[in-house]
Parts: sequence; C-alpha cells; structure tokens
Amino acid sequence: MQGDDVGGPPSLLQRAATLRKPAYVSTIVGLAVLTFGLGFAALLLTPPGGTTAIWWPAAGTSALLYLLYRGPKWQVLVLVAAVGFVSNLLIGRPLSFALWGAAILAIEIVVLGLVLGKVGHSALLSTFRGFARFVAACLAASTTVGVLAGIAFLTLVGANPALAFSSVVPSHFSALAIILPIALVPMPRGARGPRIELVLQITAITVVALLVFAPFQTSAISTLVMPFFAWAAVRFRPMIVIAEVVALAVAASVLTVFGGGPYGDASENDLPASLLVQIYLLSIALTVHILIVVNAERSILRTRDERRAALWRGGFVGSQVGTVFVSLDPAERGRVLEVNDIASSLIEEKWFVPLLEAWQVDGGETRTAEVQLDDGRTVQVHGQYVQTDDNHALVLQLVDITDFVTAQATMERVVLNERRVANELRSLSKQKDDFVSSVSHELRTPITSIVGFAEELRETATEDQLMATEVITRNADRLTEMVEQLLEIGRLTAPNPLHELSAIDLTAITQQCIEDQTASAVGRGVRVEASLADHPIGVKATTNTLTRVVTNLLSNAIKFTPSGGSVRVTTTADEATVTLTVEDSGPGISDDDLPHIFERFFRSEDATKLLTPGTGLGLSIVKSLVETHDGEIAVGRSELGGAKMTVRFPAPVVETSH
Repeated sequence: MQGDDVGGPPSLLQRAATLRKPAYVSTIVGLAVLTFGLGFAALLLTPPGGTTAIWWPAAGTSALLYLLYRGPKWQVLVLVAAVGFVSNLLIGRPLSFALWGAAILAIEIVVLGLVLGKVGHSALLSTFRGFARFVAACLAASTTVGVLAGIAFLTLVGANPALAFSSVVPSHFSALAIILPIALVPMPRGARGPRIELVLQITAITVVALLVFAPFQTSAISTLVMPFFAWAAVRFRPMIVIAEVVALAVAASVLTVFGGGPYGDASENDLPASLLVQIYLLSIALTVHILIVVNAERSILRTRDERRAALWRGGFVGSQVGTVFVSLDPAERGRVLEVNDIASSLIEEKWFVPLLEAWQVDGGETRTAEVQLDDGRTVQVHGQYVQTDDNHALVLQLVDITDFVTAQATMERVVLNERRVANELRSLSKQKDDFVSSVSHELRTPITSIVGFAEELRETATEDQLMATEVITRNADRLTEMVEQLLEIGRLTAPNPLHELSAIDLTAITQQCIEDQTASAVGRGVRVEASLADHPIGVKATTNTLTRVVTNLLSNAIKFTPSGGSVRVTTTADEATVTLTVEDSGPGISDDDLPHIFERFFRSEDATKLLTPGTGLGLSIVKSLVETHDGEIAVGRSELGGAKMTVRFPAPVVETSH
C-alpha cells in the first residue's frame, strides 16, 4: 500500500484538489498571510543573545502552501523567499543576511518537494511507507537548511557553524513534522468519539500543558502530556490530534522563551533551550504520527474486512447454491459450522452422514457425488477439503440438478425415439426402392413383348388396325421411358461402385443430344438454338451420365415450350468450371414450385403443366447425376421468358509431365 492507493479517507491535500475557487483562494491567501506573520514573530521571539529562532513555524506553513497551491510552484518559492527576506529586514538584520535567509528557505522547500514526490501523495500519513517518506523529506529539508545556515553564519558573522546547524535543524524539522501533517493525515467524515469526551480531553491536555510549561515550574514533568495525546490519537479524528500538537508547539516555544517549563532555565553548560524543546516537540509529533498511521492502517484493514465479510455474507446467505461448512476434527465428529438456507433444505441424514464418514476414511482434496432425496429430487454434492489454523473443515456445495437430470433423460428418450424413427424410415425407403426396382424389372419383359407384337401387327394391319398399333407403340414407349427412369433412380440410390470416369467432351455430347431431340422439337413446333463452344470441353464423367443429363434437360425444355417457342442450349468453360445452360420460352417455374422441382415424382399444380405427360423424375435424376460427379445445378428465369437450368461441373485437372 502506498500513497493515495490505500483506499482510506482522503487527506486535506487530496480534498484541496476539488475545492471551489472561493474556498481555495481563501485558503491560499490565509496561508500566505500566516506565513508572513509566523516568520516575523519567530524572529522577534528569538531568545536574547541567540542567532536563530527557537522555532520556525513558517517552514511548516510554507510547505503547506507549496503542496496545496495549484498554480506554478515557483510562485510559492518566491513567496517563501520574500518571507525570509522581509522578516530578517524587519528585525534589523543586514541585507546580506536577509538575502541568505531568503535563498535558504526557498531551497528548503525545493528539497522537501523533491523527496515528497509528485504533489506529496506518496507521503500521506495513512501508511508506514508514506510516514517513512514524510520523515525522510522533513529530515532532508531541515538538514539542508542547517548546512546552508552554518555556512551563512560562518561567512557573515563568523559564528560557530556547528552551533547554527544544531539550532536550525531541530527548529525546522519540528516545524515541518508538526505543521505539514495538516495536509497529509486522513480526514474521515464524522466524529469518532462523543463530543463531551472531546471537551474533557481538550480541557485536560490544556491544563497539563500549561502546568508543564508554566513560568513558575521547572521540573522535568514534560512527559505528562503523552497519555493525553495517546488518548486523542486513539479516540478522535487525526486532524484534532495534529491541531493539539501544533497548539502545544506554539505554547511550549513561547513559554520556553520566557523561561517557563523544564527547558526555560537551561544554563550555559547545558544544551541550548531551543534544541531541547524542539527535540521534545519532535518526539511527541512523531509518536502521534505513528499512532495516527497505525489507526489509519487498522481502519483500512477493518473496512476491507467488513466489505469482504458483507460480500461473503451476501454470497453465502443469499446464494442459490447450498453451502455447508463441516468440521472434520475427530473430537467434533462432523459438526456443522455454517449452513445457508438452500443447503438446509437439501441435507438429509441418509446421505449426509455416510458421505462424511467416507470422506474421513478415504480422505482426498475434493469429491463429487450425486444423491437422491426422499422427494425424488437429485442433488449434486461437491466437497472441498480446507485447513484452517486450528481445525480441518470440509466445504460442501449442494446444487439441485433435478431439472437438468430430467431434461437429460427426456433428451435421451427423444434421441432414442428419433433414431428408431430414422431406422424405420430407412427401412421403408429401402423397401420402396426394392419394390420399385423389382416392379421395373418385371415390367420390362411384358413391355418388350407388347412393342414386338405391335411392330409385327403394323406390317399386316389394316388402316384402322394401324392406328391402334400406333397408339399401342406410343404408350409402350412412354411406359419404357418411365421404367428406365425408375431403374435409374434405383441405380443412383444403390451402393454400387462408381464407373471408371474419364474426360468426356460435353460439347460433342450436347450436339448429339440436340440431333436426337430434333425430331421431337420439330414435331412440337419448337426451335432449338445451339451456342456451343468451338473446342472440346472435358468433364470428368461417363458418356452415359452426360447423355442422360443433357437429354433430360433438353427434352424437359421442349416438352414445356409451346408451339412457336424456342429452346437455347449453351456450353462454356473457364479454368475452374464447365457450364451447361438450357433455357426455354415456356411458362417458367412459379415461386411456389421452385423449392420442389428437384423432388422425386413432383408435378406442378399448374393446370397447363398438368396437361403435359411426365413422371416427375427427370429433374430429380439430373440433380442426382450432377451431384454424383461433384457438380451443381441451379434454376432461374431465362431472358427468353421461361425457365433456365444451369449445370456446373468442375473442370478436370490437366496432368502435365515433367
């Protein structure tokens, strides 16, 4: 902990940063005037025959001004130098002496500021680290003043520099140590002790201090004030104690000058009175500061402990997780130390006692178990072994996981049911495929016979019979096409090995299919336009596969294009893709039909399309064949007005020899 990072009450130094302008200006002006007044008064009260003031309180007020001033610090240094200069001139000292005094006092504040650190926040009297820095700063500043004063007195008046040093250092050290803490001690809000107690304490210490330093007494009873300062440091706010120390310093210094107290009649052979009284005041100030720091650190720790305790109580008592602290000391036999309401509602003797006994026998750092309560709920118990200074304890966390277990069981049942349904669907699908394949194969033989006999009848049939044979042949061809499509579907769904694939020229296959479909297109009055690549386009496939794809798409387009319409077939290729496009000027595909056109046996509800014969398997077969060869098929609207089917295959990798 250091500086203002300790989290305790703010000091005057910290609060001054947010003072409103009127209060701030009043404080700065007041300190400036007080510094002038104290500097003059201190020199005026210099003991007869002495060269230095018995106490220099202006050092303390100058340091306060330096810390609290928000403007450029050099302005404070000018003020401090002016105080020393003017005060020395007013009491009749030479100009050279006044100039030395001005420079020494300004240097003192510079040294103090350097050791205190940035704006003094590292020397707050709320931690011992801050206290140590504060003492170091006061000692460095006062020692610097003592050295420079010794040089000045030796140079200007030929005085003993050691005597000047021993007089100046305690004077300035005690002034800084007594007055500067006004800005550095914590300032908690509200009184810590009753007001009547404060009145009694102030009255008591005033009477004792006046008695100790009274002009009529010289006995060594100066330590009588210590218990009263300890009383104040323990019971009241730090600022009150600092104010009492400042008051004692003023009274003791003034009364000592007039011969009062145990240090007022020091003979020539004794230590100087100024040195003795300042050492005395310094010892009281430092003792009080230590008590203040101790109280501040204890207050910070107490606040942290209370905050942690409140957090712990809130997390323990109001937690949605049951928590139990159980003693594992054999003498206490599993006594429950702490338990919250949630845990109380979940603990049952039938599982709690055996769990503790098992833990004591088996040991271990952690253990997790699930237990069943009498009401059917499931509880997860997680135990953690902890060791305190005087005991062994077990921390148990209890979580009601009934909902989770129920959801998990429900999920398992749903998954099992879905697996069963999926297996049944696969079985039904296989049965359907087997049925379709069997029926298709069985239909081939009679269809072949029908077609054969129809062709024989055609040679000897009369005109009426010839018309009948044409009908028979036409419908037998349609039935043959349907059977072939059903067999193709069976082959696509069967786990047959793939045929050996090679690079087949899509342009050549497309040209052949167009020629095969020319008669059908002419018969329906449909014009077929071809825009094929002028060079071979390879597709990794089989000739039969590509032929079925192109034929199905082309025949489908011709079938749904009205007389006078047109069908356009295009092939293109780039480095990565080979593309086949078949588009027509037919009615196109409605938005309702679009998601279903590749489904097996799908037939549009459109009345016009229902008049066109078909099985609803053509596009499904095309899609399966295309995807089997890592291709894709897409449907859209053609600029001709009808549907546009686009098939894309990956371009075959060209192998190069090295």
